[in-house]
Amino acid sequence: MRVSELRDAEPLLLTDAGDAWDALAEQFTTHAGDFGKYLHRPLTQEGAWGGVTAESAADRLGRMQRDLNIAKQELDGVGEVLRACGEALMTYQGRLADAVADATDAGYKVADDGTVTAPTVGADGMMPGDIAIMHRDQAARAQGYADRIGDAWHAAQAADKEYTAAIELFTEAANRCAKGDWSAGLLELATADALNTELLSELGMPDGKASPDAVQAWWAGLSPSLQAELIQDYPQEIGNRDGVPMADRDRANRTYLPMLLSSLESDYASATGGEAAALKDKIDGVKGIQQQLDRGREPRPYLLGLGSQGNGRAIVSFGNPDTSKNVSAYVPGLNTKLSGHFASADVDRAWNVARVANRKYPGATTASIVWLGYDAPQLDGVDWSATDVMRDDDAKAGAPAYNGFLNGIRATHESGSPHVTAIGHSYGSLTVGEATQQPGGILADDVILVGSPGVGVDRAADLGVGADHVYVGAAENDQVSNLPTGNPLRYVAPGSEYGPKENWFGTDPADDHFGGHHFSVAPGEDTGLTGLVTGDLPAHSIYFDDRKGGDSLNNIAKVVTGHGNEIKTTAPR
Repeated sequence: MRVSELRDAEPLLLTDAGDAWDALAEQFTTHAGDFGKYLHRPLTQEGAWGGVTAESAADRLGRMQRDLNIAKQELDGVGEVLRACGEALMTYQGRLADAVADATDAGYKVADDGTVTAPTVGADGMMPGDIAIMHRDQAARAQGYADRIGDAWHAAQAADKEYTAAIELFTEAANRCAKGDWSAGLLELATADALNTELLSELGMPDGKASPDAVQAWWAGLSPSLQAELIQDYPQEIGNRDGVPMADRDRANRTYLPMLLSSLESDYASATGGEAAALKDKIDGVKGIQQQLDRGREPRPYLLGLGSQGNGRAIVSFGNPDTSKNVSAYVPGLNTKLSGHFASADVDRAWNVARVANRKYPGATTASIVWLGYDAPQLDGVDWSATDVMRDDDAKAGAPAYNGFLNGIRATHESGSPHVTAIGHSYGSLTVGEATQQPGGILADDVILVGSPGVGVDRAADLGVGADHVYVGAAENDQVSNLPTGNPLRYVAPGSEYGPKENWFGTDPADDHFGGHHFSVAPGEDTGLTGLVTGDLPAHSIYFDDRKGGDSLNNIAKVVTGHGNEIKTTAPR
């Protein structure tokens, strides 16, 4: 490869080709979905055509649908490789152009083989020693330009070989499929994913352990055109990265949403049993989030995170956290997952906080977020002993991710100092509690705990924001906030002079021994022990409801906007 070859290359042809392959892959997604919906799934449903012939047909149709999905994955992989190749060559082409321009502007000549020649400068009247120094300086500068040109040149050559080898893998896979071998091409698919990661790394994207501040600095150093290309081509990676500005995350995740929905629907078409039910929940959740984005609410929604891992991931904000004076981040708990219910109930809770906060204090903008960035425990019917709600593993796993998100809020905020409130509801309050115990503590000004079964510490002061900045709401008939410790000998009735009331995860935050401020909440409907056993817990869901929750939502809005001194208080338990 010569300098002119890289200089005159047209890498956009490769990215355009990658987009064309993606479009073809989407057609296969549609075919696979229709195949499952109209042919395979009807044969596998209860009451459908039975017998050996039906089972044989269902098996054959299932394998054909699997083959369509494999073809779709292979086509996706080809698109990834072509697009990544084009973007890599554009990067190296840009570095070459910059080096050549710098050399030319300084009067140096660049040959097609990369050789750089210094300009001729008259030496009349110069001392021999000065002439020698000038020549050494020119030679050093020429070598510096040549090194930059060579680095870009060699990097492009290496990329050309690497991407050619990757395309050859897919060619071999196509030949294999043509001969009837439709086994999943794990090697070529893994290669495509690795090339994507390599390209982002080559562009300087910090690794997963880097701080949001480092990510923000990297992103700010990219040109607007490159940022736009990365959002378009790597929406999942950019949209879920703390430290990327919120408006850019929103654009990336809105790009990723239909891709994720298409993938989930394709998987659902051939799924059965529990897998099908889990996929259906996620499909309903993604569709519900799209409906929230389309509703035209004010403040406008921002989609700050989205994914299918675990029980699903979603982060939705009403208002832009980067430009708002006040930002709250609400962590849901028990039974929360990416589903239609989350997309309506939990997302609405975030909107309710934004709506009331901005109405009560219009002079300061407030952004309200619901953060589902972890796997909350799921109540398994009537068997409480079998559910993760009785353990703190999920909260400990989610705490670092929540802290990273809060750090990202400060890293990308236009002033760098928003008023941040961490809100934990139900088991989510334990996740917030665990986040406060991470190294460096939690980057929040205030902490609100509602419907809490305990937060892993015994005093408000232990949360690291100061007891005067901890606010607790607990409905009288909320069974989860009354969930006793596993050791009945340690349970002491509320108001006892013998010590604090112990909940499952430590001192009851609503107890007077815990400390902090306690705000008024309506008592809620009492379903008693039967409700606890069956999961019928209406009083556990009233905290963000301005009709059923009494003063609760107004109190939350006051704290979120920095007016915690105005809450309507209540006596602790």
